[in-house]
Amino acid sequence: MARKFRLGQSREAQDLDSPDAYAREGRAASKRRQISAERLSTDNEAHDADSLLLLPDASPWLHLPEATLVWRHSQIVDLELEDRTPLRASLAGKLKGVKLCVGDRVRYSSVPIEPGDPGLPQAQVVAVMPRKSLLKRGGIDDREPWQLICANADELWICAAVVDPPLRPGLLERGQTLALAAGMAFRIIVTKRDRASVKDTLPELDPLRAQDLPILETSATTGLGIPELRDLLRGRSVVLVGHSGVGKSTLINALVPDLKQRTGDMSRYGTGRQTTTGARWLPVEDGGTLVDTPGIRNLSVRGLSRTLLPAIFPEFPTTWLEDPMALDPEDEALNLDYPERLQSLQRLWLEMDERNPNQNIHR
Repeated sequence: MARKFRLGQSREAQDLDSPDAYAREGRAASKRRQISAERLSTDNEAHDADSLLLLPDASPWLHLPEATLVWRHSQIVDLELEDRTPLRASLAGKLKGVKLCVGDRVRYSSVPIEPGDPGLPQAQVVAVMPRKSLLKRGGIDDREPWQLICANADELWICAAVVDPPLRPGLLERGQTLALAAGMAFRIIVTKRDRASVKDTLPELDPLRAQDLPILETSATTGLGIPELRDLLRGRSVVLVGHSGVGKSTLINALVPDLKQRTGDMSRYGTGRQTTTGARWLPVEDGGTLVDTPGIRNLSVRGLSRTLLPAIFPEFPTTWLEDPMALDPEDEALNLDYPERLQSLQRLWLEMDERNPNQNIHR
């Protein structure tokens, strides 16, 4: 009885598990496969990641009203108008391949330019305006080189808890790198300050204090730092980033009680529980806006320029920044006040130069 195969499954599929799967190829077929693999590899290596961020020309649509994109559901988007009225719209066909994110300023038509499904929203986004800033982190490989976080924001506030989860300076350095690359102001928000002793000066932050980076210690429980944050929010668009469990949602509830953000406790593994599943555009009083982001595990700097490193690690000589891998953080002769900073520099330096892990190395 002949073996049955599912639709779309090759009758020779089981042969691909054999070590000599390609042993029966003729010379011509083998050569064609090799050329095809090399062409794919070359395309990946020559791939310009920034080309994926290019936006279509918006000049023909400047006569249309403008709005802010606050959420995207596949090809349907939620907009916020100038008076903060919500509006749901669809994307014009030419924008369906464009990478959009929260904060994008768009032009829309109340009468769809292109015919669509009668059940879809009747407004249609037809253009995206140039971005004054774009906060992004490195993606997985060259096929998805960037993960967009937010557009047109003024500041990046990175939240770090004193405990649960413990404060990680490496994440703060990565956040500073992303803010510099985006052209945004950067601020460190220390949460759960009431969980540590008043005598605890948080020495992990000393290298960052030496750079005069703005650091604000807060506590949603005692109200420490909350009035200052409200003043800083006035008239600004701010992105909140941090690990799960650092207290972003609790902090937002303290700043804007009417939002009533859902919060989560720590898991039994010592990590935070995810309560935010996508970047959320949260309008606040006095015209300010908070962009709440899901808890992150890592802020990848893959693909960013190493020219940012001198601003992140100003205490190191230029020669060290050019090739930090030749140095040993444990070498006492270097007379380092904070050996961990050199380790962080080495990690970022290597990650910025990472290449597509899926590219073919047999050329």
